[in-house]
Amino acid sequence: NCNFPVSLADEAPYLLTSQTSLEDLNRRLLLRGKSPVEMRRFRPNIVVSGRELRPWEEDTWKRIRIGNVEFHVWQRCGRCVMTAIDRDSLERNGCGGEPLATLSTFREREGGQRNFGMHLIPVMKGDDDGNGPGNSLPEVFVGDKIEVLEYDENRRAEWSMSFSQ
Repeated sequence: NCNFPVSLADEAPYLLTSQTSLEDLNRRLLLRGKSPVEMRRFRPNIVVSGRELRPWEEDTWKRIRIGNVEFHVWQRCGRCVMTAIDRDSLERNGCGGEPLATLSTFREREGGQRNFGMHLIPVMKGDDDGNGPGNSLPEVFVGDKIEVLEYDENRRAEWSMSFSQ
């Protein structure tokens, strides 16, 4: 009996992005005379938004709960050239094109990684002996509330230096 879930994710099963971070990126693109991009360029499966959410604040989270599901916020997502391909026309904005060039101006890390979004790993509750995958997979729904359970203090300090106002 092999009832294991299939995942086609390359690094983590979930990618969380925020609407406020996309809005900030698009503001920066416009300031550089470039066209804004849609969220689907980044291929997230969870997008968060809210009045109190500040741009790039998702970088600071270590553990969150969405609805009834707890997640470990593992790492920032380094972006590749796929983000430079228009989803409708399949036209490529060139090697290092937008939005990567703009991300490079304020989101580039060691090794040239440009980040947008955070990889999430669900905290799975085991079966009775604590060794199995449990009886059900986690489910989140549109409109679920998000709760920050713990911050990553190193990422929070870095974010405060770069983005807090």
